[in-house]
Amino acid sequence: MKPALPIFLSISLFIAQAATAAGSIADEAGVRDAENRWGEAFITGDAATLDALLDADYVSTGATGKPRSKAEIVALASTYAKAHPGEHAKPLPATSTIRVIGDAAVVQHHNVGDTSVDVFYFRDGRWYAWYSQHTKLAE
Repeated sequence: MKPALPIFLSISLFIAQAATAAGSIADEAGVRDAENRWGEAFITGDAATLDALLDADYVSTGATGKPRSKAEIVALASTYAKAHPGEHAKPLPATSTIRVIGDAAVVQHHNVGDTSVDVFYFRDGRWYAWYSQHTKLAE
């Protein structure tokens, strides 16, 4: 009887390659994909994708200091999509930076008039947005 180790290694390698191809590993490319899907879901009002990407306790703190819950963000997305039919999000710009530390990631967005930070965690093969902070830059 031959040992099962070569079969086990082959299956493990296949699973690892499939996970990598699906973006389900804790790396920068997976975070970038999550950010891009999030942006598109917001612009188009895709509540199902937002629900899947945002943690149940997700909070977004705006430039005025007002916190908004996941439900409020999903509602804002619907309102935005209705006011801007056919619009699509642009990919994460090169001015944004992503830092992955284990199963956590911080994305910093640098724009002309503001800056923001998104905090993610990786669980069960997926990235989830947990918190966002938006700040207007002084003129």
